[in-house]
Amino acid sequence: MTNALRLVFLAASLLGSVAIPAAARADTEVTREHRAALDAYRTAMVRAYLDGKPDVLVRDLSETVRLLPAYQKTVLGKADAANYYRAFLKRFAISAFDRQPIEVADIGQRVIEIGRFTMTVAVRGSAETHALAGKYMDLWEKSPSGALTLHTTGWNHDELPKIAEQLRFAEVPSVHMALQARVPVTAGIRLELAALQKLEESAIAQHDGKTWALLYADDGIVLANHGTVVSGRKALDEYFESHAKALPVFEKLDLRSHLFDELGDYVVEYSSGVVTWKMNEWSGVSLGKGILIWRRTGGGTPRIWRAISMYD
Repeated sequence: MTNALRLVFLAASLLGSVAIPAAARADTEVTREHRAALDAYRTAMVRAYLDGKPDVLVRDLSETVRLLPAYQKTVLGKADAANYYRAFLKRFAISAFDRQPIEVADIGQRVIEIGRFTMTVAVRGSAETHALAGKYMDLWEKSPSGALTLHTTGWNHDELPKIAEQLRFAEVPSVHMALQARVPVTAGIRLELAALQKLEESAIAQHDGKTWALLYADDGIVLANHGTVVSGRKALDEYFESHAKALPVFEKLDLRSHLFDELGDYVVEYSSGVVTWKMNEWSGVSLGKGILIWRRTGGGTPRIWRAISMYD
């Protein structure tokens, strides 16, 4: 990794320290059966990582699953998701892994789980271990029978790991979504979100944290990349004010939308960004991706309810 990118990652890591952790929230409108399925998946996932069994990790995935790993391009489809997990467990031995949910909620045709994870890994053949900590977002799709399949999963880290470069797997087919076509703008909610995205671009480029924060719901939660969990109006306002001030100069910022899942009051947006930046004598181009879950309340303007982002 270049010194320039390390500088930008360090700035993001320092910004995360101003965020206020979210309190655990009650599960909302999730059936007993769905809650049990998520608990079982979480348990099986932990065991699969510890035992080095990638096939177990793939069992509950949708055929069209999207993986949004930290420091890796987007992985599309069950077959390539299997390749990703095999590559990960071929490179790393896992000695400890834990997943703790923050919230589980039913948002129509999707059930969302957000939470924190910790993992202790070692490159196979090395005695040196590395402690990783971060956040995750899982989106589960309901089948006509009511069974759940994992539609999307994404995760990021609380700080830049020493082994970030080793968390990339060139042999796994994956895509820089930021370099792909954006979804066409049509009437209705997509037109509204396209306009709000342009407002977000302007606020970020001008380091206007106050306006940036207004895009988020009062009960919004951000799973901050190289930061912590930011929850609620006060924490969001403080986070974006500080975050915006410490950003580098953006010579060009292009936020892009690639897919919308329209779920009534909720809309899941799969987004990406291309940033041309400079900071002191450093400069570069960075690519990233993320998931935004928008909610419209009482017929008003949509606001971001839950969000996660990560670097490619």
